[in-house]
Amino acid sequence: MSLRRAALAVAALLALGCQSKPAGHPQRGAGAQVASPAAHTRQDAPVSAEQLEVLGALAAAADANPDDFAARKASGMAHMWATLGGGLDLRDRAEADLEAAFALDPSHRGLSRALGRFYNLRAVAGDSSKADMQVTVYAAHLGEAYDPETGEVDVDALDTSTFVAYSFFELGRILAAKNAGKLLDALRRVKALERALAERAAAHPDDVELRALAGNFSFFFAGNIPMDRERRVADAVASFEVLRARWGELTPRAKERKHCPNTYENFMFELAEGYAVLERGDEARAIYAELAAIDEPSSIAGERPRTRPRELIATVSRERLDNLDAYLGDMRLMPPWPSDAGNCVVCHAWQAEVGLGSLHAIDRDALVRDLLELPTQTELAPVFGTAPE
Repeated sequence: MSLRRAALAVAALLALGCQSKPAGHPQRGAGAQVASPAAHTRQDAPVSAEQLEVLGALAAAADANPDDFAARKASGMAHMWATLGGGLDLRDRAEADLEAAFALDPSHRGLSRALGRFYNLRAVAGDSSKADMQVTVYAAHLGEAYDPETGEVDVDALDTSTFVAYSFFELGRILAAKNAGKLLDALRRVKALERALAERAAAHPDDVELRALAGNFSFFFAGNIPMDRERRVADAVASFEVLRARWGELTPRAKERKHCPNTYENFMFELAEGYAVLERGDEARAIYAELAAIDEPSSIAGERPRTRPRELIATVSRERLDNLDAYLGDMRLMPPWPSDAGNCVVCHAWQAEVGLGSLHAIDRDALVRDLLELPTQTELAPVFGTAPE
């Protein structure tokens, strides 16, 4: 690969929002095919009075005791879950409390894992301003496996949960390299991360969580690196086929009802989009049909709560079924919708709308209109956090 091509590839990938996506994708180019998000979606779910009361009490306790780790953590975690549930205007408060708690106790692994992953909310929206902090937080989470002098990580010493953290640690280093203008270093890290994911999955073929991780990164890279797209989609589909076949073995945390009510729909929609790109129409059709039947329990995932993301995914799936032949082989489906901030909301939200800025469709205006006008019958979101006494 020439240096010019390598630099172009990294720049395209690391924009994390537009220029690297396939030609014709809704997010390709400034203003191309997509209006301001405010024009077609509500990004913040209504927050119940009970939830606001809890958040207000937790924030007040944290403000009154700024050096109290427990108070900062409690407020930060509650605001984080409310943000991921669709209240995106709460992000900065969540970050402030979580970062303050991290400064008070960087050794708390639950906190560092949550804060590190929470920074992805910025990254998927093209905001790499917290990349250095993401690296710092994950370095603390990796503990003795990370050598600060060499910058190396003893990957073989990591269990699955810590390996997941390591992968996002590497994503943070990719973004930090991009911010420093070190594009070739960023490309090197991208390729190293892909190798590490492939090797880990091969060494642990029965680890379903690794398959989910590898598949998500492959879909992301397929939509954002302007080369080897089809190979990456095929890799992602292969990983997600294992995930679908062995859904019951996925870590309970990833499909817990209160915090992650839509994980199954999100992953299976991505798999269906992958099948469509690979022109495996019968397999895509079967999954789209399952997702469209929102009132029927899944033979794989069973009963799930009715949420706004599930309603939206069901409607998009019906549109895919109606136009499936036109979508076969269409790389503009990559990365799978939603690939902006909604990517962090779609698994967790109950009542929140999911951003439509990255949604590709044959008749995009008509589909967006249908989604905006879609009546909702969602269940009420649970309350996150407990108000201090």
